[in-house]
Order: sequence, then C-alpha cells, then structure tokens
Amino acid sequence: MDKIIITGGGRVGYYLAKTLCESSYDVVLIESSKDECRKIADSLDIPVIWGDGTCASVMEKAGVRDADVFVAVTGKDENNLIACQTAKKLYNVPKTVAKANNPKNVENIRILGADIVISATESIIRLLEREVDHSAIKELLPLDNGSAAVYQIELPENFAYSGKEIADITLPESCNIISITRGGRLIIPRGKTKLLAEDKLLIVSEESSVADVRRALKLKK
Repeated sequence: MDKIIITGGGRVGYYLAKTLCESSYDVVLIESSKDECRKIADSLDIPVIWGDGTCASVMEKAGVRDADVFVAVTGKDENNLIACQTAKKLYNVPKTVAKANNPKNVENIRILGADIVISATESIIRLLEREVDHSAIKELLPLDNGSAAVYQIELPENFAYSGKEIADITLPESCNIISITRGGRLIIPRGKTKLLAEDKLLIVSEESSVADVRRALKLKK
C-alpha cells in the first residue's frame, strides 16, 4: 500500500486525505494549526501531525523516510516548494506534488523541486478524483504525465459479471486490476479471483483505454 504524506490541512489537504484514505491508501497529514489538527483528527481516521511541514523533524515524525508520495498543498507557494525539495533531496521520496497558489510560480516550482505542480485548488481535486464518462470510474492518481492513471471502480449491485473470474473477462491489455476491496477486506487479485457486485476495484490503465474498460465491464454511464 502506497504511503502518502500531505502537508497542509486546509480544504484541499483535508479533501485529498479523505479521498485517498477511503481508497485504502496509507495517509498521514501535517498541519501547522493545532486547532485544525484536532478537527481533522476528529473527522478522519488517519495520523495528523502538528507542525511545520517544511521542517525535517516534523517530516520524520510523519514517516517521510517510508513515503512513496509527498504532497504539499499549503497556502504559501514557498512552503510548498521547500517541503517538496526537502522530501525529494533529503529523503529521496519518489514522487512530489505541489500546489501553486500563484499560477506564475508553476514553472519555477517544477524546475526547483516538485515532480507535479498543480496551479489551482479545483485542478488538484479533479486530478485526484475526477469522474470519467459520468460512470462508476473515478481517477485517483495520474501517472506518466497524465497518459495513464490509477482509477477506482465501484461495481454496481447489478454487475453483469458478478461471480465471474477475472481471467474470463476480456479487459484491455493496457489495464491491470491492482486490488479489490470487499467488505472492508483487501484482496490482491489473480486470474481465478472472482469479481462480485459492490466490489471496489483499483486499476491502473492508460487514459485512452478507460472507455474500453467501462465497456468491457458493462458499466453504464
């Protein structure tokens, strides 16, 4: 399970943490306001660290050494840049994401330390949870500069292939099922694993194949 650290517990940070937590990611949030920390901790079942997200000691409390992704979405671009620089250069975090509150700072933040830079609150929310074709498929995390992504699929009650093995369902070659969540239990799928109605799937797919995935699973728009 990927570990994602988010610094900034405002509206964007809270929403990202909530969305990713519901998708079974290991999420830790850093917030500089003690009051906000209490509110978030009362609302979400995740570790919430009180402190400055640009500070190495605070990052270490959040477990940055084991992080797969570091996301900086505070209200200050300079803090987002510093946090991503520290995560990348000091702790070798594989992927860093920064919010640029001022669109003019996007290129500089990218050049100086962030792998992905998002220029607006609305954009980062759409980036991590965007409905595709108005169906049961939602984009969670982009890959390879947006050419592919991790998607969440919630199979409906009337799922056409309920009880059928994955190997017997013809999915696009550019799509792989990563995991299945069923009744709160995580399943790592194999070819003989059966899909059931109301399963929650995580898949990785090329963006161009998402419509084919929907059709292959007979998901309605």
